[in-house]
Amino acid sequence: MHVTRLIMLGLAILAISACTSRHTSAVLVERGVEQYEREYFATKESMGIEKRLKDIFRQGYIEEGMTQEMVNLLWGPPDRELQDGYLWEYYTREGQLITRLKWKKPEQARLEGYEEELVLQSIEGDRYGGSPPPSASIQSNY
Repeated sequence: MHVTRLIMLGLAILAISACTSRHTSAVLVERGVEQYEREYFATKESMGIEKRLKDIFRQGYIEEGMTQEMVNLLWGPPDRELQDGYLWEYYTREGQLITRLKWKKPEQARLEGYEEELVLQSIEGDRYGGSPPPSASIQSNY
């Protein structure tokens, strides 16, 4: 009897955690990787990306000019990808569109070997992905 209760409790916790999965969160930054992984990218993997975009990335926000890899690290993979990867859409669990991102080929590749890398052209919908807008007091330490 006691074991049955533990199993039932375990299943209930599993069901609740599945409902609140970070992969379906309406706050898109919760779908991305941990802060230390973003820091690693910003310091080790982001050669050729302008400092202003790296600072915004470290703060957890996206902006036009960022690469698909940067947005994927911040917000996770898109819920829907269209037009051969040139259009990404993020939705709530209820199916409401949060944000639509349009991509383009950059005028100039940031480094040799990154010629096919796409950069963010425009953001439609909630440009902060459910996060509060940055305040003027947010400053990067880098």
